[in-house]
Amino acid sequence: MKKRLNRKYISVIAILTAAMMLSGCRATGVTHSKQEEITIWSFTDEAGYAIEKFEEKYPDIKVNFVNIPGTFYITKLKSALQTASKAPDVFMIENANIRELIDVPYLENLSSAPYDANELIKEQYPFVQSNEKDSEGNVRAIGYQGTPGGIYYRRDLAKQYLGTDDPEKVSQMISTWEDIFKIGERVQQESGNKVHALANWNAISNSYDGIPWVKDGKFVIDDTYMKVLDLVREARQRRVLGEYDDGSAGYAASMQKGQVMFYPGATWALQYTFKANAPDTKGLWGLAQGPSAFSSGGTYIAMYSKSDKKDLAWKFIEFYNFDRDFLSELAKEQDYFTSNMVVNDELAKTVTSDYLGGQKHFEFFSEAAKQVPVYERTKYDRTINADIFKIVLPLYLNNDIQTKEEAVKRIKRDVKLRFPELEVD
Repeated sequence: MKKRLNRKYISVIAILTAAMMLSGCRATGVTHSKQEEITIWSFTDEAGYAIEKFEEKYPDIKVNFVNIPGTFYITKLKSALQTASKAPDVFMIENANIRELIDVPYLENLSSAPYDANELIKEQYPFVQSNEKDSEGNVRAIGYQGTPGGIYYRRDLAKQYLGTDDPEKVSQMISTWEDIFKIGERVQQESGNKVHALANWNAISNSYDGIPWVKDGKFVIDDTYMKVLDLVREARQRRVLGEYDDGSAGYAASMQKGQVMFYPGATWALQYTFKANAPDTKGLWGLAQGPSAFSSGGTYIAMYSKSDKKDLAWKFIEFYNFDRDFLSELAKEQDYFTSNMVVNDELAKTVTSDYLGGQKHFEFFSEAAKQVPVYERTKYDRTINADIFKIVLPLYLNNDIQTKEEAVKRIKRDVKLRFPELEVD
């Protein structure tokens, strides 16, 4: 009897052990084979590098990336967020559109727990932080791109016409628009009209990007915009402009051939404008400070407030903005200037650009970023600037509109038509 009981006991143990082992194998298999997934939308393929590195660090998370280029992106994004129909967990927003989306309820409040983004964004530049918060001061989107500007210049032309290509000395020579205009007049004459100081009038207007057009529901024209009207007409009259339209074949050729001395541009212009349009001019460029500190462009990243994968979404957002190892790698491999001051200041000590003649461009942009004015932009600014002011500007430049008074009248008329809710004097 005792023997039989022992055999039965052993048999039960064996069965239970086998079952537990089988169950354990199955459980282990599920843990390692199942991937959690999030969906990310963007209007460019720029995030591809970050996604690749994110999946390397978090192999149990799969990112479904959807790139929707062109003007339909923002419309499609709004529709998806409003209807909750296949809305992304994470999405990118261009600087031009951030103010029109920052207060909508579909952007998760990242200031609240467990995100506590208010503490994290202290690592970023003030001009970036100013666009990350809604009207109540809550962080709704985080800008991962640092976009301060400077004057890209041809070193060979600087040596020929200024006697030096040293960035500090060139900066001293072009600290005002009058300085640039005087150089432009001389260069135009000495070159037989083959070389100009600036590519076009937009080189001037873009140097003041970001000044808001609306305050407390009232349309306001900042004095700087009046100054820009004067400057572009004067530049034309003094034959300082090369008259190459941005993005045109002539504009690209001017970089390659050395037909323009100075190009105001942001950090991203190094990769996407100069290297793209003039790849054979490596070493012929430098960076100098110009008449104004400015920023241009930028991309922000937000989380869908109704996502059921907020923990994964936040993990990606935090990685893209605050993982210092990744950001350092991104900066070095992609020549990418981030919004993170801590990372950029560290890289500024050693990182150089062969394309810019060995200049410490991270050092240059790190200092430039700290000088960028901090504006509280409005949802009206993009449309007023791009679709109204910059339509009137060339009309005034070409004397189709004769006086500044007429230009102001035209601007106010168009603002009233586009935004009847605004108070316009």
